[in-house]
Amino acid sequence: MQGELPGRPAISYRPSRADEVIGLETPPDDQLALLGRLGFESHGEDVVTPTWRARDVLREIDAVEEIARFRMDDVPFTLPARRAMFGALTPLQRLSRKVADVLAGLGLVETYTPSLRPEDPDPSAWRLPEPISVELAVLRTRLLPSLVDAVRRNVEHGAHAFGLFELAHVYLPGAPLPDERRHVAAIVEGGWSRSRGVVEALHSALRVDGRFERASDDLLHPGKAASTGAGIVGELHPALLAGAWGVFELDLDALLEAAREPVYEDVISFPAVHQDIAVVVSEDVSAAAVQAAVFEGGGELLRRAEIFDLYHGEQLGEGQKSLALRLEFRAADRTLTDNEVAGLREQIRARVTEIGGSLRE
Repeated sequence: MQGELPGRPAISYRPSRADEVIGLETPPDDQLALLGRLGFESHGEDVVTPTWRARDVLREIDAVEEIARFRMDDVPFTLPARRAMFGALTPLQRLSRKVADVLAGLGLVETYTPSLRPEDPDPSAWRLPEPISVELAVLRTRLLPSLVDAVRRNVEHGAHAFGLFELAHVYLPGAPLPDERRHVAAIVEGGWSRSRGVVEALHSALRVDGRFERASDDLLHPGKAASTGAGIVGELHPALLAGAWGVFELDLDALLEAAREPVYEDVISFPAVHQDIAVVVSEDVSAAAVQAAVFEGGGELLRRAEIFDLYHGEQLGEGQKSLALRLEFRAADRTLTDNEVAGLREQIRARVTEIGGSLRE
């Protein structure tokens, strides 16, 4: 038994409306002729839908769409006129892009890991009241554990001599909601020296004065961990992953605050004066503190002070160490004399004495 045919809707139709929607002029008679080819009937200002289209052509816009199908090939390809520019990147977004470019240029591969983990080093981390699984139960406060897991999976599949980095949010304990911070973290094969080199390159690219201070961290190797103004850097604890892996995790907001705008100076044509010094200090005095004291003593004419050697020996005494630094003195308007450099050296000696050290003669 067959059902009754649906009623044929009568739709109030305006050819001018079709021109407005499609963006092309089509004479009214041509529009009605096109609809007639599809089975529509015209009665004054109405068009009557054919029986076989009675359930999907119910409104004027539906009939307009039928005309548009015929005129589709005639629609010119144009781009919308841009009358204003909106949506500039924020300083943090620009910094994130630069950080990603630098790390990719150093041979690291960007990765993305979930923000939810089974556990977190911080016992007060936010835990979901109803997690979808035990593996995705806690909002992470650090990126490094996720990167360690990613490297472990790659190593198990035979990968070697590679590095990963991630730019993502972490969720620090707070009230009433977590404190979202954007971090960058990386893990590279090569141990402490490799991770420090990457961080120094990053600081140089961002024009950040990074200083390394001795630190400790449960994820890092004892004795091979340092803190910077923005985070930590060191060698991964061997219990977490076989081999020597360098790691770091930095807060991008802290890096943004420390980043300096570029300052352009004329190229100095006068020669530099280079000297090497050795500073003897107590073991508990950090290399960063020694370097800072040397810079303060040398003033504006001391352009560089790079530590290139660390020495322990019986002649220094118990609990003492010697740091060798290569100094570069340079003036923009003249060649420095020996007496001027000697005076600067004495200023450095005085500043080193204030931190309990001395210059080896």
